[in-house]
Amino acid sequence: MISPTLACADWLNLQQEIAVMDQAGVDSYHIDIMDGHYVPNLCFNLDILAAIRRVSRTPVDVHLMVTDPLDYVDRLAACGAELACTHIDSCPDVGAFLSALEAKGIKKGLVLSPGDGPELLDPWLDRLDYVLLMFVQPGFSGQKFRPEVLAKLAALDALRCQRGLDLMLEADGGIGWDNAAALVENGADLLVSGVFASLDRRGELGERTAVFRAVSAQRHGARFTRHLFKEASV
Repeated sequence: MISPTLACADWLNLQQEIAVMDQAGVDSYHIDIMDGHYVPNLCFNLDILAAIRRVSRTPVDVHLMVTDPLDYVDRLAACGAELACTHIDSCPDVGAFLSALEAKGIKKGLVLSPGDGPELLDPWLDRLDYVLLMFVQPGFSGQKFRPEVLAKLAALDALRCQRGLDLMLEADGGIGWDNAAALVENGADLLVSGVFASLDRRGELGERTAVFRAVSAQRHGARFTRHLFKEASV
């Protein structure tokens, strides 16, 4: 399964590109929201998120890179976000953040940066719907994929199987045609496709999106993702 990151789309033709990718059958859209503080960059804001929801029925998965993610939950719900995740070290009260997402009916996730160990998730793992693993440092697109993170992905895959957790594993950062198979083999259910994958501008967008989705076919047969991705209403 794939989730194109709209940060790598053509922003001047965003609605048209979304329509093409919808037709190609993407599973969700990855939306990066940054505040310029947690990471020294800016990306989409909530007004653009709301506009995206008005033109597409494809679910949106929001990756918060902000200093206090709890402040965003009510507005994410108002914008129609189906999934949202944040970095553990950005959240003064992780439990309150997860509870707020639960109260709004938003599927909840936590993010591990390349230097974060899986043990950081231990207090929260049973409450999560998904984990987003970063294969680059958060905040900037176009970085080189860090293959050493594959071991962390495989460890989380083994852990969820041992505990019987219905937990989706999502991979983000530097993902392309050359590493998609390794990610799937090590347990990734959803690949965030960006500048090195379906949005690499080396061919027709719809065709390349469909082909990359096929390349990224998950070995789990949607066991860990079916309940997360239901067609949204516009």
